[in-house]
Amino acid sequence: MIVIARREIDVRPIIGAVVVFGIIGAAIFGVYYFLIAKPAAEELEQAKLSALDQINNSLASIGTDQASTATSSYSTQVQAAGSKIEVESISTNVTATIQLEQKRKELLDKVDTAINGTYYSATGTSETIEVLALATLSQTLTPEINAKEKISELEAYEAELNSQATSTWRTLHTNMIGGINENSEIERWKNSPASGGYLSKDNALAYVGGETWETLRKLKFKEASTVEVPILDTFQRTPTITSGSIVNIYVYDIGTDNMDELWVNVKVRNVIYSQSDIATIAWALTDGITTQSYSVNIWETIKAAAAGDPEAAAVAWQDYGVDVMDRARSANIGDYDVSVIYIVEVPDEIGEKIIQYELHMTATKDVILIATI
Repeated sequence: MIVIARREIDVRPIIGAVVVFGIIGAAIFGVYYFLIAKPAAEELEQAKLSALDQINNSLASIGTDQASTATSSYSTQVQAAGSKIEVESISTNVTATIQLEQKRKELLDKVDTAINGTYYSATGTSETIEVLALATLSQTLTPEINAKEKISELEAYEAELNSQATSTWRTLHTNMIGGINENSEIERWKNSPASGGYLSKDNALAYVGGETWETLRKLKFKEASTVEVPILDTFQRTPTITSGSIVNIYVYDIGTDNMDELWVNVKVRNVIYSQSDIATIAWALTDGITTQSYSVNIWETIKAAAAGDPEAAAVAWQDYGVDVMDRARSANIGDYDVSVIYIVEVPDEIGEKIIQYELHMTATKDVILIATI
């Protein structure tokens, strides 16, 4: 019988090697994880957060349909990105899209401004008249702007936008002016605050032909409908203004120290001077021992003439006030404190404002007349 002796194998070296290699592997993994993998993951996450912030706060806030679509698409791409480089590439595209959509939004806003004027608009409101041509302008420009895919195309189209808008507004105003009687005065109105002036038909057409839509959208033209209103002033402030003068009317705000145009090219229909300032005549001329004198009260004389007194009627009182002030101007002298009422012809709405100011219903406003040359 043969007996085979079993030799026991010493596994301790093997176990030791496994332990050693395990420790080394763990160390290598730890180094890789903490020095490479974890920082890379953190950088990727930070890059994604930054990119999503740019998308959600900058791109999404623009408000165009294209920006909204791009926001959804870019957000999905960023979330699926596997590297920081990929995220940075997406962010570069986002930046370019933001610039594109900002320009698109700028032009769309310009269209909205162009079709909504102070007195006329594409849809009409409680304060504006609906005009089909402005709606057509919007329907023409908006699709063209939305169809552009490059910022250079949008920049090039801006000139066309301005041209079409100006043409539309010029045609609108030209047609309005064309319907006004040939010899009628035309009111040119603008707002904020309401003001304007008188133009002839030819001048109104020339004015429209020389302005762009940015100005024309703020205006309206209509046949003059006027009232006569009084403006009280003094000779000191208005020494050259007479009946028939053309003046510009301004309103000075005492509270803010600002002066705004109210109405221009206004005709002074009549001038009335205060009887208390110039009605009494007490004239004397002394030459040596000889004295000549003349005294009369023109106001009382006029009253006597109206009552039928022939001697009062014989006094040359017609146009007395105007004659006195004309002679004073010719002599280059004047009583600065002489009160004057100027009767001016203005549109109904402006007349209402002047009356409010003159009757001190608005105590901080002062109406100023400036003669044109």
